[in-house]
Amino acid sequence: MLQAKINIARLFLLSLIGSCLLWISWPPLPLNFVIFIGFVPLLLIEDNISLYHKKRGFKVFLLSYFTFLCWNTFTTYWIWFASPGGAVMAIALNSLLMTIPFFTFHFVKRKLGKTWGYTSLICFWLCLEMLHLNWDAPWPWLNIGNVFAVSRNWVQWYEYTGALGGTVWVWVVNILIYTLIGVRNQESRVRIRKLVGVIAIVLVPIIISYIIKPKNPALTNKANVVAVQPNIDPYNDKFDTATYDYQINTLISLSEQKVDSNTVFVAWPETAIAELINEQTIFSYRSITKIHNFLKRHAHLKLITGVNSYGTYPMGGAHSETARMYPDNSGWYEGYNAAFEMDHTDSVHIYHKFKLVPGVEKMPYPSVLSFLESYSISMGGPGGSLGSNYAPVPFKVNDSVKVAPIICYESIFGNYVSQFVKNGADVLAIITNDGWWQNTPGYKQHLYTGALRAIETREFIVRAANTGISCFIMPSGEILQATDYWVPAAIKSPLIICHKQTFYTRFGDYIGWAGVYLAGFFVILLMILMLKSVFFKPKSA
Repeated sequence: MLQAKINIARLFLLSLIGSCLLWISWPPLPLNFVIFIGFVPLLLIEDNISLYHKKRGFKVFLLSYFTFLCWNTFTTYWIWFASPGGAVMAIALNSLLMTIPFFTFHFVKRKLGKTWGYTSLICFWLCLEMLHLNWDAPWPWLNIGNVFAVSRNWVQWYEYTGALGGTVWVWVVNILIYTLIGVRNQESRVRIRKLVGVIAIVLVPIIISYIIKPKNPALTNKANVVAVQPNIDPYNDKFDTATYDYQINTLISLSEQKVDSNTVFVAWPETAIAELINEQTIFSYRSITKIHNFLKRHAHLKLITGVNSYGTYPMGGAHSETARMYPDNSGWYEGYNAAFEMDHTDSVHIYHKFKLVPGVEKMPYPSVLSFLESYSISMGGPGGSLGSNYAPVPFKVNDSVKVAPIICYESIFGNYVSQFVKNGADVLAIITNDGWWQNTPGYKQHLYTGALRAIETREFIVRAANTGISCFIMPSGEILQATDYWVPAAIKSPLIICHKQTFYTRFGDYIGWAGVYLAGFFVILLMILMLKSVFFKPKSA
């Protein structure tokens, strides 16, 4: 395909260029279109090594790992501000995991040719993204379909495919562009026909997206919702016991500024109640008493708030694998990153965050890696592996409104969020604390990626963030009333109820599962060919 061998130094330079293209295409930068050529340098590197270089497998592995390592570093360096060790681990391991699909594709392409090889690349990459969405150490932050989180008007069709549809789109365009520019001995008519095809594959989904984009419904004040941003420093103040009264007073004061007789519920951020609450004795705490008095003044109101909580197990009784024993050996306790739904009565509904941050809130595969528990990173609260829910059940605010409590990291899991809607949620409430990453692209990436959930489910989102950005997100993905970062605020919006389940909500990540099954087919076929070459070598003449 290429006419000349490229030396190893230039291949490394090409690898760096590729990683920079991927980096500048990523949110929050508005250059998402660059992603359509972002993988072209890597495809060129693989093709050149396959044709002209010795130790092909090693060089493909090395250069693709270098590309992904640079991309991961440039895009998610902000993890360092929360945990230097966690940043090194996440970036190094995710780069390695990204290398595996590309490395495997290289062997399929050598054995089965370009057409099957490039098809397998898409399937293997979908396997990686499905792994990140479903295994015990998930990190789907750089799943490729998330790249359009800024250009949401381009991907309104995510309501049919989810973000994995964007992943397929990006890879198909990159492969077609590479085959267009990489083959030099084509007739001009063939090249023009291919060029027209590539342009169509880029533009047609965008045109369809603008056609199917829903119009924003007329807003009324018959029912509204309030989101509160208290702006509590998570490092110095959030988990300082001396600030608990101040924090609750700030949350209540900001809420009082916006609450009226039509307000259905108020959303406070993740761990808004920083005082460690025993779920068996909720109403014995000073913070809860203050909140209860606030809700009694507004008897029509529900509060959805993040809570730093724990539950207990009696000594000798059954307990979960993430429970820990009290120092005095009197029983077991388990910490939670929780959401409470409260009103003026003594009724409290509780949800425990399910998609926990690996290495921070959960040690992956605790039955195997429990010896690493002491190395987990503490972000306030009980520390160590937390307990979790096993069913995405929404809160029932009233007879006509059910709200899904989406806690922080959970907002980047499209299929998990859609299960709340499948179980009856009418509104998504994303409660988060993004201050750990300081003023870096991290909190903006989190906001924009969460906005894709509105398109996938066609649901209204209420976003309450401790330090920003708090906002409301329409079912079209449009962001309204976005607050400033690191500024206390309270915002109010009419409540939008769509009563619709999208194709994606009903069928989930079917594209990803199709990729997994096809990738399995390629792996089996590759193994058969390898065994054949070992046991059925052709006889020499």
